[in-house]
Amino acid sequence: MKIPKRLLALAIALLLPTASWAITFQLGNNPQPGEENVLLNNGTTGMLVTGITNQTGFVISFTSTQVLSEPSSGQARIEATNNSSQVALANVSFSLANGGTFDDAIFNMFIGGTVGTGDGNAVITAVANDGNFQFSTTLGNGSNFLTIVATGGEVLESIGIAYSNGFTDLRQPRISGATSAAVPDADATLPLLGASILALALIRPKLAV
Repeated sequence: MKIPKRLLALAIALLLPTASWAITFQLGNNPQPGEENVLLNNGTTGMLVTGITNQTGFVISFTSTQVLSEPSSGQARIEATNNSSQVALANVSFSLANGGTFDDAIFNMFIGGTVGTGDGNAVITAVANDGNFQFSTTLGNGSNFLTIVATGGEVLESIGIAYSNGFTDLRQPRISGATSAAVPDADATLPLLGASILALALIRPKLAV
């Protein structure tokens, strides 16, 4: 079975953009263009609490199996509580409340004081438009910044943090490139078109019999 060379070349060309997609995990605080602070709704508690980006006004949802608290004093941070006092934060996820996407996320899994234990392994899961990506890092006392960046047309849908030892709080969350657009961009539609062309080329001889 022979596939026309021009048809095959077109399909390959349309499929190539996916090769540039990437999710990178960078230890440290590495701001990206258009970085925005997530302002928290101080004083709120619940298994779902929210914040808002300081420039574009997107609502960010933070969820956990624990009860979360956004303290009304000090810098932007999210803690876990047993409804009477602070406890170590073992898991938390965040995403745009409207189901949108973003290009990068920066956050600090802080450990300090009497709540939270260092020297454990934190597993961070980035959910992107083409799958899930995991990264593991050991948390120590003090600041534990992590930057997650999507490039080449890939976008982030949510970030999840799991740390069985429990850290003190999640501090200074920031994101960039937030969008609520649900329409796939060219980087997503062109590979799909290429795959369709290739599939049609493969089944065409059978249909002609």
